[in-house]
Amino acid sequence: MSTYYDFMVEAKYEGKWYNIDFHTKDIDGKLRHQYLATISRSFIGLLEDRVNGAWAISFDDLAESTQQLLLASTFEGREDSLRLERFYVAGNLDDFERLLNGPYQMEYYVTRNQIAAYEEQKIDEIYEYLTAHELLELPQAARSEYVLYRWNDTFANTENIRAMVERLKYQVECFNDALPYRTDQSYGDRAASQIRVIYRIT
Repeated sequence: MSTYYDFMVEAKYEGKWYNIDFHTKDIDGKLRHQYLATISRSFIGLLEDRVNGAWAISFDDLAESTQQLLLASTFEGREDSLRLERFYVAGNLDDFERLLNGPYQMEYYVTRNQIAAYEEQKIDEIYEYLTAHELLELPQAARSEYVLYRWNDTFANTENIRAMVERLKYQVECFNDALPYRTDQSYGDRAASQIRVIYRIT
């Protein structure tokens, strides 16, 4: 059975945490909570360090609005089990933005033909590559076919994570825009003081 990570977002404003996930409206008009993302352990990719480095919190440590959302979506009679679950803080907005600016997972010497095929999406993955030491063992004429290339492997899940980060940024922007206007507060101060991305294991 696969392990999945359900990611949620909370924002802190004036000392209180709020859930800022989006909702969709069902055909019957009811609002349904949408996780920031749900990702299988098999495709965690670039998120692995954020998941492995997360710290645990209890149900009571969650924003009150997050608790209410989770309880509302829990089967009747399972509320006590939910309250005993562990949740994990995987980082803030900056941590997730850095995922997309970090170093590539792969850095090897690859033939020009293979690079062209990969970038044109004629092949899904680069399977043949050489280290610098292996390249030096080739005849001089053969070396000219290879260039140093950097890329993320298929399971890095880069595009899905990019979409996740863009959605995260938009959720924060929507939360800040919805905050009430106060005459004693500048526009810059009318914003969340902290953001945290939380996941649960399902």
